[in-house]
Amino acid sequence: MGIILNKRGLLNARTAIFRVDAGPGIGMGHFMRCRTLACEMIARGWVVFFIGHGLPVCCAKNSHNGVVGNINFIETDFFQNSRDDVINLLDILQKRFGWNLDCLIVDTYRYSRDDFAFLQRFSVHRLAVVVIDDLANRDTPAQAVINPNPMFSSEPYDRQHIPVVLCGEKYTLVRPEIVSLTGRVYDNSGPLMISLGGGDVVRPMMKLLTAIPERFKRRICISVSPDCPLQEIESWIARDPVQRFLNTDIDKFPELLASSSLAITGGGTTLWEVYCLGMPSLGLIWVDNQKHTSVIIKEQATSFMVDLVTQINFELNSEWLDSGLKSLSKQLGSHNAVRSMQEEAFLAGSLIKKEKTSLVAESVDMINSDFIALILAKLDEEPDFWQNMIERQHGLIDGQGARRCVEILETLAWREVTLFEADWRRIYENWQV
Repeated sequence: MGIILNKRGLLNARTAIFRVDAGPGIGMGHFMRCRTLACEMIARGWVVFFIGHGLPVCCAKNSHNGVVGNINFIETDFFQNSRDDVINLLDILQKRFGWNLDCLIVDTYRYSRDDFAFLQRFSVHRLAVVVIDDLANRDTPAQAVINPNPMFSSEPYDRQHIPVVLCGEKYTLVRPEIVSLTGRVYDNSGPLMISLGGGDVVRPMMKLLTAIPERFKRRICISVSPDCPLQEIESWIARDPVQRFLNTDIDKFPELLASSSLAITGGGTTLWEVYCLGMPSLGLIWVDNQKHTSVIIKEQATSFMVDLVTQINFELNSEWLDSGLKSLSKQLGSHNAVRSMQEEAFLAGSLIKKEKTSLVAESVDMINSDFIALILAKLDEEPDFWQNMIERQHGLIDGQGARRCVEILETLAWREVTLFEADWRRIYENWQV
């Protein structure tokens, strides 16, 4: 990169501010994808600050591409009202940085169109705002938007006339520690990794753990965040401490995941990391913001799936799933009743185009032990099936999304976004510039 000046006159040192939260009840997904982007920026000479509540300072270090640098953290209070949150953010940008910044990157579900419009309306210093989003369920007036979900259409953002839209698998954010472990030859003798994300995941985790056969021959690693309550999980591990072990160390997770033979994950960031590494996987879709993941899995046949937020799918054409489906039918009632429930739910199943590899259910109480057992057994019985799955994973996620994003952000210029007074006036009408 050539010698440049940032707004503070420093050589070769652009500055980026990330507004992101983490911690119990929020999890680590927003934080980890921001950290991935930040690591790439630091490697290219940027100075990076994270502003938010519950930030894990243990994740400050970065050694990406041989460049050692830290993320700087500014901890804030938790504001019940997003308006107060935004005003506090602007106060920090003014008093601490004097607006000598190159871009503001926002990754939170809390900000509404009013909030983003307000940032544009009073951005007298023409600070470029970048939104990281994965739902497309709100307007986000900004200079750029990044949606790192594979196969996500840019249409919702195009209609908002956002100048720069980085959307889909080309921009999926995979942390550098995972990317550095790619290229290994897959070993099907490794442990089973179970990781459902950050925060309190005890309920879905225990449903999965109790569904695993008692005499499962591989070691089992349960990886959770340090914030997760551990009593029930530790009790399950204590029944067979030789074959079962717990990990709460974020730094150890990439190596543990890369050495696994099978991964059971949530439907978010960790699943894309699994695809980048390439290994058999079962995706548990258990929160609403992972609905799009169910579409990807069904269309691309890249994982098995237990979907707890959509509908029952009876279009599967696989004898080895038959017992699991019969068991679910008994719990739900008649076939017509199931179809009625299905029609009222999210109809991602209509997008299935390739071979069926998913079992979907509407409730965490419907996770079926027979289904889990059959998937685990299939790991040894049909290696060609798994290899095909791994090839499809690699074809979808190549781990270069952060590089592509930062290359574009380095050329990002402020462009005016069309706004109306009503976009921000409703909740900010008494605010003084």
